[in-house]
Amino acid sequence: MEDAGDQKLAVQPNSQPITPTTEAYAVWQQAFRFFNDRLFQGKLTDSVITLTWHTRALGYFCPSAFEDRDGGSAHEIAMNPSWFEAYGDASALSIFVHEMCHQWRHDHGALNRKGGKGAGGYHDSVWADRMEALGLMPSNTGKPRGRRLGFRMSHYIIEGGAFDRACREFLADGHFIDWRFGIVRRPPSPIVTGAAEAPAKSPKNTRTKFVCPVCDLRAWARSSARLSCIDCEKPLSAS
Repeated sequence: MEDAGDQKLAVQPNSQPITPTTEAYAVWQQAFRFFNDRLFQGKLTDSVITLTWHTRALGYFCPSAFEDRDGGSAHEIAMNPSWFEAYGDASALSIFVHEMCHQWRHDHGALNRKGGKGAGGYHDSVWADRMEALGLMPSNTGKPRGRRLGFRMSHYIIEGGAFDRACREFLADGHFIDWRFGIVRRPPSPIVTGAAEAPAKSPKNTRTKFVCPVCDLRAWARSSARLSCIDCEKPLSAS
């Protein structure tokens, strides 16, 4: 005869299997609520958290990026899973809080000297002061003595600071970033801990040179292009 406890454990109606999608996003929702409580006094509203392969960003914040059918809006915080393995969980979480700080700046930060909140993408002193208070030092190089303000900004974790302590608690509770992009990228050299953006990459030249066989006229276009020389009435050949 089963006792009440055994029967309760055996019956689990409407249970759903845990999927990779659920696991991949659940840790970020847990992180948002945890760091919102520990570092932002619960003031931040829930954002839509996405995973993105933006080639030049480790993460970003986009205000009011989503809208529901009733006209309600929500901010977006995006994280790039291509870099999770290279930077490690603590640094990836610091990037996440970096973007949460942008949300705080947008919704709760004080106005600047000009009565506004700065140009889009600019890391101003209001944001930088809040970052430092949270234990993340703004730095355009990701190292000490870097610039605190600017458009392309990184940061480094202040040892023993508020974020460092909170992050250790979060990870010690068994939270970890389980799903990440399968192709591991190498971090920039030297490694920038908690960088807010990936280093810019030089664009590759994907154009093909075409040459007229008569007058040697030259042109550059994609390899599938069909070009002709008007003067010689000859098709240009790829070289």
